[in-house]
Parts: sequence; structure tokens; C-alpha cells
Amino acid sequence: MATQQQRTRGFRAQPLAWCIGLALASPLGTALAQDNSNAEKTETKIETITVTAQKRVQNVMDVPLAIDSVSAEDLTDTSSVLLGDIADYTPGFKFSKEAVAQASAEVRGISSSNISTGGDPSVAIFFDDFYLPRAAQSVLFSDMQRIEILKGPQGTLFGKNAAAGVVNMIPNAPRLDDEAFVKATLGDYALQRFELMGNKALTDNFALRLNLMSNKRDAYVDNLNPDYRGTELGSVNHRSARLAALWQLSDATKLQVSYDWDDVDQGYAPGVGVSPYAYSLNPGDRKIENDVVDGHETRDMTALSIKLLHDFNEQWSGKFISSKRQWQVSGRDDADGTADKTRYLDTINFEDSDIFYNELQLNYNDDKLSFVGGMTYSKENVYQKTSLNILADTIARLTTDSLNQQLIGALQQNGLPDEMIAQMGLPADHIWNPQNWASMLSVMAMVDPSVAGLLQMLGAEPFSPELVAAIGATGDLTYDAIAGGLGVAEIFGPSNSGKMWSEDIINTGDFTSYGLYSDLDYQLNAQWGFTAGLRYSRDEKDFSWEIKERSFGQPLPGITNFLFPLMPELTASKSWSKLTGRAVARYNVDSNNMLYLSYATGYKSGGYDSLDPMSSQNPFAPEEVANIELGYKADLWQSLRVQLVAYQMDLTNRQRSVNSKAPDAGVAIPIVINGDQEIRGGELVLDWQASDSLKLGLVTEYRKTESKWQQFYNADGELVTDVEKSSAADSYTLTADWAPDYRLAGGAFKLHVDYVFEENTKADDPDILDIAYQIPGYFADTKNLNARLSWASHDDQWQLAVWGKNLTDNTTVGGLGGFAAAALGTPLTSLNAPRTVGVDVRYQF
Repeated sequence: MATQQQRTRGFRAQPLAWCIGLALASPLGTALAQDNSNAEKTETKIETITVTAQKRVQNVMDVPLAIDSVSAEDLTDTSSVLLGDIADYTPGFKFSKEAVAQASAEVRGISSSNISTGGDPSVAIFFDDFYLPRAAQSVLFSDMQRIEILKGPQGTLFGKNAAAGVVNMIPNAPRLDDEAFVKATLGDYALQRFELMGNKALTDNFALRLNLMSNKRDAYVDNLNPDYRGTELGSVNHRSARLAALWQLSDATKLQVSYDWDDVDQGYAPGVGVSPYAYSLNPGDRKIENDVVDGHETRDMTALSIKLLHDFNEQWSGKFISSKRQWQVSGRDDADGTADKTRYLDTINFEDSDIFYNELQLNYNDDKLSFVGGMTYSKENVYQKTSLNILADTIARLTTDSLNQQLIGALQQNGLPDEMIAQMGLPADHIWNPQNWASMLSVMAMVDPSVAGLLQMLGAEPFSPELVAAIGATGDLTYDAIAGGLGVAEIFGPSNSGKMWSEDIINTGDFTSYGLYSDLDYQLNAQWGFTAGLRYSRDEKDFSWEIKERSFGQPLPGITNFLFPLMPELTASKSWSKLTGRAVARYNVDSNNMLYLSYATGYKSGGYDSLDPMSSQNPFAPEEVANIELGYKADLWQSLRVQLVAYQMDLTNRQRSVNSKAPDAGVAIPIVINGDQEIRGGELVLDWQASDSLKLGLVTEYRKTESKWQQFYNADGELVTDVEKSSAADSYTLTADWAPDYRLAGGAFKLHVDYVFEENTKADDPDILDIAYQIPGYFADTKNLNARLSWASHDDQWQLAVWGKNLTDNTTVGGLGGFAAAALGTPLTSLNAPRTVGVDVRYQF
């Protein structure tokens, strides 16, 4: 078997050859040899999937795009209620599984940057045609028609330019008939999920559709800290409601008004500490000992939306949509993963924002020509307050580290060997430990007469037991004296233990976005078709930073902020614009086989880093993408569906989040930097209707990324200039659906099984922490086996199911990092969900 290095070299030399070779080795080779006279459309046994990605109803196999459609049945089979639940079943797509307010989408390895409100997401997400900004992207969904995921740059079909891709979530609209269902899902970890849908036609032309959903679950990890008083970390409490009204004004015109409510009130996703100071170095224990004060994640979000649709004639139609969405977000998480109050650090993110989104669209369709054109306008107002909270005990530890560096450096300059320095008690662990402080004072006394005089006043000699006893007996006296003598206010005594040191940075933003787009598709003849589209985007951003002084317990003279230096309100303003587009050529070998070649460009506006006021003078640049894609789609032998894509994406000024500690800063914070990337990969989706009762599927991808980033200070405060990186990853998902002929009480059974594999590439990270090699399972691949067995009555009125996820109880460990990783030696990681089982009961009225 070829080594990974050999495979990578071969793929790198010919970026498109891998997928082309697969295509030619597949039934395409046979299909190309067939006589076109046999190219009449055959009726396949495999299910036809319709999408509206190009703003008209099409068979997904006729769309010259890399697109995945997740149906309502798929959502049921996988028990999916959030975008993170479907990520394993769509190649090239990932979405945060735990976080809600700070969730992030990723397509083909491209994800959004950090929590900054000054930037836009790389993946544009739409719900019922309306754009969802960064903090609003993760919504609890029920009663969905389907979810479409378009990969690669988009903008000529949707109301927001997207550098990496688009997720289009399509809920069921109100109908002029009566229907309803209730559904309950119960499982271990106290899972309780309840859904209700009711659709009522009140008149011949007016209907209402109501959806209610509640999703609750206990945490997958145990917090063993008996003093913790916040919401259970990792617990879920998410509720949503939607009321939509349809008014059929005439045969050609209809109006839809909807109100959406989404409420999150749960524990923050737990940071699993993996350090000598955490509960364990083995995340697989699923035990933590976190001491964050009031850990929580909340979001209260509402939206009022209007859609007016009109058919002018058989060819022309139009649509106008408008919505106002607003949300308040609060999240407080443990950033150190320990119960050690000398290493305490937490962060709070609070947001109060809204968006006013509008779009006008025209559509034309006939046998050969299709046109989509429109304009968009949106106005987003953002307010964000980011707080860093540290106990005085932690500040004293950081002060200890600073004094250690100064004292040890002075001793080394005087020629003292490390062994002798260690005998003097350096480096000290914490200045509030009398023995440690006595060692420090003794070393200071060797070079500073005033410190020697202080020891004489205490009646103690350097390095003597009497000095340790005197420190313990005098409380803050020695600390105050040294602080005054050295002019270092951060040296303070143990009477301040338990006091909270808090710093805030406040941001406001006013973002205006305009867009004009058009997309033209022409079917030249039975074989050839062409598509061309253009989009003009303009983004205007006004942003501000303000850092106010916060009290630290009782005021201490000279104490000031050390992470966010005090700063009056600072404002900045800038605009960006870009013309992007796509060109696609498709060739129908016959009515069941299609090849397409596309070139598309995308754009994401520049912006400001909410945690870095320096970005007011140097905002991060717009993210620009150019993507060339070769695709093959085929329905073969009435039973096999093939979707094969090879692509190369070139990114300029990719926006990336890194943990950075500027010189003289207290701890590292996430900032945004720019860089260039080249991503080459392939995606393959196979669906095989093996028999009338058995359907098999394969979803897989391979991706290789080469990156070159601008220089930055890393989490240790070191300037990183060698920032070229290369990485490769592959993954696949196998699915099987079996519907046997066996009947019970007149009802039918269905068994769904899927297996998810994702290669672990953490060993390729050049910045990997040494402690990673001590963490069991850190380099293990993801291997999840899931299954669902359901029974439906002959009239589909009743549906019962039992299901299990991660049946082999495979543990997958996330990456290492966090605010406190470098400064306090307390990195964090995350965990996947363990084995879970449950039951579904659904009743259709």
C-alpha cells in the first residue's frame, strides 16, 4: 500500500487527476462509449431529488453545481435538529456541534474567523430565503422540507456573497389544507425533545402553520467541582417556535408572513482541561473540575419576515422579501479547565444586535433560457462586550512568573549556575506561598539594600525559617513594601484572594450591504448548456472600540488594566466592493450522464477585529476566492447515482483566527490575520439502489491545503515568521437503508445504518503543544457507528423508532488551545458525544 506521503505527492502533482481517474474508472467510461441513440431518459428506481438552488425546481442531477440536498427523511433518519447534526453526511461541510451563539460553519476547510462582530462569515446561511448573520446561524429546526448545501463561492443566485459556500434551509410553508403531527424523542442523558406542527386552512385562500419545539439534554461530561454554581456545563436547553401565515391574494399572487422565536438557555460547552492542574490528562474520562462563575450560554432571538410572490405570466415571476431579526446573546465559559483559583480565567461574550434584510428578485424560465436577477439591501447594527475575568490569585501567579524571569535572569548574568539558583528556591510557584515569597525576598536582598533592611526590620535573615514565619504573621506588609519600593502595583498581598479582576472591551458596529446579481442559463441543444452570472457587492462598515477601567475589589493604587489598555472610544470606517461571478459549461453525454466545468469567484468583505483596536488603522483585508471545478453526475443502470467533483480553490487574504500575545500583554487573545491558501480536493457521492428493499451510499472527500500566513505573535509572545503550512485530510461516510418486506400490524420497518470516518491530521500541526503526546486518543481517527430502526403504520399515522449514535462509544478529542494555554499552562480541548440511545414516537393527524 502506498504511504500517505506517496499518495500526497501524486495528488499534488496533478490536482484534478484523482477525481478524473475515478470518473473514468467508474461507469462513466462505459457511458461515454454508448451510442447516443440509446440516450432516451430511463426511469430509474433510485429516488429523484429536487432542489431550488438555481431559483427553479430542478432534479439535483441536472444542476451543474457541487450541491448536497438533505431531505426531510434524511433529517429524520439521522435525528438531526441542528446543522451540526448533518455535517457528517455532506462531504466538505462541517458545523459546530456544541456551540450555538458562537457556532461556525466550514466548507472545504474554509471557516469563519473568531468571535469578532467586525467580520462576516465565510459560509452564508439562509433560512427561508433570509440571510442569518454570524451569531444567528445556528437555529433549531423542525418540519423542514430540505436543506441544500452549495460548495464553492456563491453570489449570483443568493442575496449575500459567500466566499466558501451557502447553506439554504427550506422549511415547509403553510398550505391550504389541514395537517398536524406531534413527536416525542426520549433518550439517555435525560434527552427530552418534543415537536408539534399544525397547519390549518382558515378559508379558501388563507392558512396558518404553527411549529413548536423543545430540546433538552444533560451534559456528556461530569463536573466534579462541588463549589460550581452555574448552569450544568454542556447541558442543552433550546426552544423554538414559528408561526407562518399564507394569504393567496389571487391565482398569481401570494403573501407569506412569519414570526420566528428561538431561545437558548443552557450551560456553555465545557472546556475539558488537559494539564497537570486539571482533573485528568485523559479527556476520555469525561470528567472535569471547572470553577467558572455562572457558566452559561443564552440567546433570545426573534424575527418578523414578509414574502410577496407574484407570477406575471408563464415565464416571468418575481419575489420581494423583507425581515427584521434581532438577538441578545450571553456566554460565559471556563477558559482554564481547572479548579485552581490561582489559574482562574473566564470570558464573557455579550451581544445585542439586529439585521434588516431586503431582497427583490425576478425570474424568467422557458424551455431553453432561464434568468435570475435581483438586488439586496441589508442594515446590521451590532453591539458586543467582551469581558475577561481573572481572580486576584491568578494575577499574583502572573506576577510571580514575571518576578521569576527578572530574578533568575539577574542571577544568571552574575554567573550563577542553574543548580545553585534552584537551591535558592527559584523559580518560585506563587508569591502568596510564604516559603516562595521568602526565597524571592532573600534573592532581592542580595542586590537591593532596601529589601535587606526590610528583612532586618522583620528580625529575619535571608533564607531563614524565621523569614517564612514573619511573612505569614504580617499579612500584606511585605508585599505592600516591595510594591511601593519597586513601583509595581501588581505585587499585592493574600488578603485580596478571591477578588475578581475584570476587563471589558466594548464594540459597536453599523454595517450596510448592497448587492446586484444576475444569472443566465441557456440550453444550446440536447447536449450543451451554458451558465454565466455576475454580482456586484458593496459593504460599508462603521466600527468602534472603547475600553473602560473596571474596579478590582477594593481600589489598589496604581492597579490598571493589563490585557486591554484603557482607551477612550475609537472609531473607524471603511467600505469594500467587488465584482464576482461564475461561468459554467455542461455537456450531457446522454440524458443520464452530465459533465460540467465551472469557474467561479467569491468575496467576503474586510472588517475590523473587535479585540484588536489596532485594526482601526489596518483592517483585515477582504477574503477573495477563485474556484475551478470539474464535475460528473450520472444516473446509471436505473439504480446507481454518481456525483463526482474535483476542484481547486485559490484564496487571497483568507481571514484566520489565531491566539496572539503581543509584547507586554498579559495573556493571548484571538485576533484575525490574513493569508493565502490553495486548496485542492475531490468529493464523491454514490447512491446505489441495490434492490427494491436495500439502498447503499458513500460520501467521501479528500482535501489538501497549502497556506502562507502573514507574520504574527503567537500565544507565547514570539514573532512567527515561518508560517507556511501544508495539510491533507480525508473522510468518508457509509450509509445503508433496508426496508424489508416483513410487516407487523400492517406496518413497515426500515433500518438505517451509517458509519462516519474522519482522518486525524493533528500530528501535521507544526505548532502542536508537547502535552498533546500525553493525551490518550488525541491522535485517534473519528469512527462513529449510528443506527435507527423504525416502524410506520400502513397509513403513516404512527411512527415508532429506536436509535443509537456512536454505538461503539468511540472517543474523539478536539484540538488544543484556549486563552490560558500559554500564560497559565492550562490548555483546553473538547469531546464528541459518547454512545447515546433513544426512542422516537410520532403521530400524524
